[in-house]
Amino acid sequence: MTSIVSVPHNVYVLMFRLLPVLVIIAIVSLCIANFDSLKRELAYKFHLSGDATQSCCSVEQALKSNGEFDESASTAIFESKVIDYPKTSLAYSYAKYLSEANSNQAVLGTTTSDGVEKWIEVSLDEQKVRAWEGNKLVMEFPISAGKWAPTPKGTFNIWYKTRNQAMKGGSQALGTYYYLPNVPNNMFFHQGYALHGAYWHNNFGQPMSHGCVNEPLANAAQIFEWAGPVVPEGANVVRATAENPGTRVLVH
Repeated sequence: MTSIVSVPHNVYVLMFRLLPVLVIIAIVSLCIANFDSLKRELAYKFHLSGDATQSCCSVEQALKSNGEFDESASTAIFESKVIDYPKTSLAYSYAKYLSEANSNQAVLGTTTSDGVEKWIEVSLDEQKVRAWEGNKLVMEFPISAGKWAPTPKGTFNIWYKTRNQAMKGGSQALGTYYYLPNVPNNMFFHQGYALHGAYWHNNFGQPMSHGCVNEPLANAAQIFEWAGPVVPEGANVVRATAENPGTRVLVH
């Protein structure tokens, strides 16, 4: 017969008394382990970070870019850490885009061949981008919009596009510093805020940026070629004009 070992009453009392202490120790340990992350979150939430970065780059920086692939760039930094920088694959994609970009000019721009408006919807609540032709959904994919600074809401038009763009900002002290060469397929829709490809994370569906809209690389390439203004053959940048307008972007 199996005997049952009884636990003395005083042991139960001791365990009960120790429980609050154990809970406090667990909470303190968790706070210590996540101190840097917690400090960063609070600093940005209460605008105490000292980080003035509000978008991926300034209007001046965007306009200075020639959009060409920078072969000299060898290192990328995200959240103050050197990350895997897929230089070879980015360079290959750039060459591929150049060879194919003008093969279907008839369907590019701000309208379809039937004159239906193309427009882009950015849902911040859902962290998704949708591309529309009138009421017809033609693309939908997850994105990562503003976390450390908000993505502006409203109706805009793409005013500038670059095939490649260097981006730099954030805070070294709080671990949000970034230096990202050759960011691909940039579509600036409001000042220095852009929709663009992101090679430095795969956390799409969650806010990650300083205000821009991070897109998966394949989706960014597709929507870049679909939207206006159309990049002229042989060029790497284009500014919207009345003759070559930018696609409407609704951010909500």
